[in-house]
Amino acid sequence: MARSKLFCLLLCILAFLSVSSSYQAQAAKSDFFYLTLTWPGSSCNGAMFSRQCCMPTTGEPALDFFVESMETYDSYTEKIVTNCNSTCTFFVNQLKNFIGDMFQYWPDVSCPSNNGASMWKSTFCEYGPCSNLTQQQYFQRALDLRKDLDLLTLLGSKGIVPSNTKVYDLEDIESALRTKYPFSFVVQCNRRDRTAYGGYQLYKIRYCISMDGKKFITCPITKDTNCGSKVRFPVFTYNMLKDGLSKENEMNLIEMPTNRDEIV
Repeated sequence: MARSKLFCLLLCILAFLSVSSSYQAQAAKSDFFYLTLTWPGSSCNGAMFSRQCCMPTTGEPALDFFVESMETYDSYTEKIVTNCNSTCTFFVNQLKNFIGDMFQYWPDVSCPSNNGASMWKSTFCEYGPCSNLTQQQYFQRALDLRKDLDLLTLLGSKGIVPSNTKVYDLEDIESALRTKYPFSFVVQCNRRDRTAYGGYQLYKIRYCISMDGKKFITCPITKDTNCGSKVRFPVFTYNMLKDGLSKENEMNLIEMPTNRDEIV
């Protein structure tokens, strides 16, 4: 009888481990992207906990929303999926056909001034291998989605434009965004201060994207906004990007590799 009970206990443990292993395998599989677009006017204007911003070594970026990342998510666990390949490699030359758009719409405005390549590598290696997209597809499709949205025009069509004096209702911002892909986004804010209206600023807009990186989809999980009811949309100007060249960069500005096999 004792052996029978022990045998049953072992079977139960094995069954549990099997289910747990299956769950973990499922939990590691991404099935949609979150495309994050960031408004530099809110990240570079001295907001609380924000970084300083510097002019990229590649020149002036667009006065527009920047692509930050296209994150891989698992709708079953509702969690982000990252770092699926510990030996990820990144070839800058694979971006050469649209490198101008990368400089304009996916720049790294952190300090010291840089050409963005290190940030692109970090972003791709964190999320790219967790998808079925090649490096070129990952970046090109994110840029295409940003262009399709054209957020400044979309918001501007409803009278929501960057201003250092106006304060907008969050409801009006979300209403403007709903005119295109209405069930695909969430608005996120940062805070410059905690005075009038809580200091909330339009910081990021995140969209749910299909795993082929081509289509906006209804978000399979729910993320709540962290904004207050009143939100600022501060102006972004080149004066907010300081000359952040280190002495080393002044002597030797980084050039984009032309060798196909050159790795950053």
